Amino acid sequence: MRESQQRYGRFLVPHYRKQITLTTKLSARDAETVKRQLDETLSDLKTDHLDVLHFHGLSTTQDIDQIVAKEGALKAYRKWKEEGVIGAIGLTGHQDSQVILAAMKRIEPDCVMCPQNPGHGPQKGHPLYPGVDFAGDVIPYALNHGIGLLAMKTMAQGNLLGKGGITARELMQYALTLPIAAATIGMPDLEVLESCAQIARTIEPMSEEQRGKLREKVATAATDGTYPYLADGYVDGHGAVAS
Repeated sequence: MRESQQRYGRFLVPHYRKQITLTTKLSARDAETVKRQLDETLSDLKTDHLDVLHFHGLSTTQDIDQIVAKEGALKAYRKWKEEGVIGAIGLTGHQDSQVILAAMKRIEPDCVMCPQNPGHGPQKGHPLYPGVDFAGDVIPYALNHGIGLLAMKTMAQGNLLGKGGITARELMQYALTLPIAAATIGMPDLEVLESCAQIARTIEPMSEEQRGKLREKVATAATDGTYPYLADGYVDGHGAVAS
């Protein structure tokens, strides 16, 4: 959302640009439109460069086809990277792990951000989403090809909390034990922010056995509607993130 970017441009970026990793995402698939979106984004953020720029919300192979086409947005992203306007090319997606795998192969990004929570692990035959395996489809390929991993939807937008007694600590522990560089966790208020900070200070790695048990608990407890971002037509807002 532009409002988020404009807040960053008013308060955070002007004072702390050298201390943060500034990341945002653009939705356009063609070069002409994405250039307009970038100009708008840089103006909102009051900066002349971004550390990471994602192709936002890849959900179909058609998205990939458009991006890599002759007049697709990939050409613009690569040019901006050569010029130093962006530091790294990323992509995001939260609906189909096979689409993200295909996108990594065809776009060759520097990093990828997708859901990583115990509802999307290697369990097979999930009662609701048997074909979604963001851990199994995405992580091995990324590690083998030097692509940075970023986790999102770590708590399924809060919908996994409390199911079967599942806690925020367990979900953070699960995500941060994976071979990822960072995890995006929704923080709607200061109480959640302070809670996450406290958990992060005392968190310990989760064993594979513990992760397996948590995946089983999630598969048993999860009901329809737990993962709204997998629904057809769901769209995340677009906006900047700093870390």
